[in-house]
Amino acid sequence: YIALSSKASSIDGGKGMGTAAYEKMLKVQDTIAICVSRLSQMAALGALEAGRDWVLEQVRSLEVGRKVILEAMEPLEEIIGGNGAMYVMGKLPNGVDDQDFASSLVEKYGVAVIPGSFCGYPGWIRVCYSNLPPDDCKLAAARLKEGILKLTSTF
Repeated sequence: YIALSSKASSIDGGKGMGTAAYEKMLKVQDTIAICVSRLSQMAALGALEAGRDWVLEQVRSLEVGRKVILEAMEPLEEIIGGNGAMYVMGKLPNGVDDQDFASSLVEKYGVAVIPGSFCGYPGWIRVCYSNLPPDDCKLAAARLKEGILKLTSTF
């Protein structure tokens, strides 16, 4: 329900608004989130119930992935991140297009990275290590390193 008086809608001179304005207001009101989603509320409740120890255990589980990804990216000129974030960024050799490089990594090595140009860092790649179990992350890191070594020599 939307009241169409100027006071109810905080619109100066809003008296006598037509049906078109009413329809547009309904559309806007229908898409405005007025509270946190139910799913987010349930996730927050679950985190509170699990407690701090569970959170710390999850953070510790990231260490394996962080370590193997950093090792895989060692051939790159410069690496930033991995100290608080769940991703690291690696600088590609000069002249290597980050979007082409990311596409080649997916196509040839089955490893998905984000081109740095999508994050404001052209010529870099962004690698996330938080979405895989440690053993899977080790496999992905091995493929990533192989891709880095081979692809940087061919570009």
